[in-house]
Amino acid sequence: MKKIVRLTETELSKLIKKMINEQESSRYMFFSNLEQMKRQCEILLDMDEEEVSSILENGHDWAQDHIAEAKNNMDQVFDFLMNETERDNSEMEMSEDSNTQEDEALAISMTNPNLGLAMSTNEGKIRTKSRFNRK
Repeated sequence: MKKIVRLTETELSKLIKKMINEQESSRYMFFSNLEQMKRQCEILLDMDEEEVSSILENGHDWAQDHIAEAKNNMDQVFDFLMNETERDNSEMEMSEDSNTQEDEALAISMTNPNLGLAMSTNEGKIRTKSRFNRK
């Protein structure tokens, strides 16, 4: 039996835009699945806890096991992405620090060109070399 769903023009428009946006993203299923999981979790958390506990205790331990496994999977993805984004942020911060040091070195050499120093950076550290040979 098919169910008839009535949508307003605005609702239909939002749905079409969402579908188009999902198709434009190469990872739309990842984000779509996250959104669905969020909705389902909110619904489950809004349920009567005693009623759910009673259902689980009546031979449906498998549901608790599935939630535990889903949590383990989510933990792994969450930890991975948090570590990746933190690494990217720390690399960006290091790059910004390096740029600041380069800017300062350039300002020093520009204000006193008679210093005879060549400056370069390596991993965010400024290295200087004299252009005069020391013997």
